[in-house]
Amino acid sequence: MTENDYTKLADFFDDYTTGFITRAVSVHPHVTKKAHTARVVENMVFLGKKLGLSSQRMLLARAAALLHDIGRFSQFEIYGTFSDAASKNHGALGVGVIREHRLLASWPMGEKKQLVRSIALHNAYHLPSGMDPDTLFLTRLLRDADKLDIFHVVTRNYLGLDPGENGYLTHNLPDDGLISKGLVDRILNEELIDSRQVRSVNDLKLLQISWVFDLNFKAARKQVNDLGFIPLIFSTMPDSDLLTFLGDFMKSHLIP
Repeated sequence: MTENDYTKLADFFDDYTTGFITRAVSVHPHVTKKAHTARVVENMVFLGKKLGLSSQRMLLARAAALLHDIGRFSQFEIYGTFSDAASKNHGALGVGVIREHRLLASWPMGEKKQLVRSIALHNAYHLPSGMDPDTLFLTRLLRDADKLDIFHVVTRNYLGLDPGENGYLTHNLPDDGLISKGLVDRILNEELIDSRQVRSVNDLKLLQISWVFDLNFKAARKQVNDLGFIPLIFSTMPDSDLLTFLGDFMKSHLIP
């Protein structure tokens, strides 16, 4: 692909998403996702520079970031939620948008396959075995860039810094103040939490904390540490000896 190809994608993305914002009863979810996308592109550039990506690989990484959540807009318009479990997988929806609009029709086949595959898998619980190295690298990079901004978005929400948010970021889960010891144990075993195990806002926070074990690149882990996302999430949860212990445990998994 070329820089001109990227510009065409960016123009399409802007027009496509503006349509959802224009006709939405509540614009906040769509505006939030559009802003999220812009920051994920920035995160891709940040990580790409840290990893010394070539200009061509950086271009593909930016394109993956630009399109990674394009399925979110129709998801929310149709289903009124960003929960894949309560609607449809937004990665698959995004691939559908790409194919419907033939966004990559002129691209080389190799780059096209890498981008589509990375978008399809950017939100997977675990990546499948047997992926080719270039696609695996791009997908891991996209997952890290995405998580960096999700941490940014959710910590702002938990700290009450996003007054327009009305519960969609927490999928309207109950905030019962309880802590699931089973989910804490999963983190202590350095395991990811499956979204199907989430029953409350605190469960969701624990799931997001467990993402630390799924960060692939040192630069991403350092950024999470430097911006203090994990302690900020803990600060919005009930005080307990268990969570204090868990907080100390997590410090050892982030680069100081």
